[in-house]
Amino acid sequence: MQSPTDVSALSKVEEYLENVVSSEPSIFSAAVMTADGLPLVVLMGKEEVEKLQLAAAIASLGSLSEQTAMQLGIGEHMDLMMRCRKGHLFIRRVGTANVLAIITDKSTPLGVISLIIDSAAKRVQRLLR
Repeated sequence: MQSPTDVSALSKVEEYLENVVSSEPSIFSAAVMTADGLPLVVLMGKEEVEKLQLAAAIASLGSLSEQTAMQLGIGEHMDLMMRCRKGHLFIRRVGTANVLAIITDKSTPLGVISLIIDSAAKRVQRLLR
């Protein structure tokens, strides 16, 4: 069970991500989950089961990309980007135990998204300390 501090930190993360999603038109949704797939804050999906499945799938993608980078010997994994027909998914490790996922509009320049993710990852990491 989480301590009151953890609940408070998660509330602050949720408030921050809600603000990012509502104020940045290129971002459709965002989520933070543990690296092993437990949802912490999920602003995507409508039902609890859907949120659990999305968190597990996103965390699995992050872990798979980390393992692939290690196997290829190309250095520490930084981000995973999935470019899709209707939008893009960006996944970044936040600290040692959590993952940030952001879904964006397909027409948003990658440089803009990179800046948003850099800022969001730093902020989420600070809030979760």
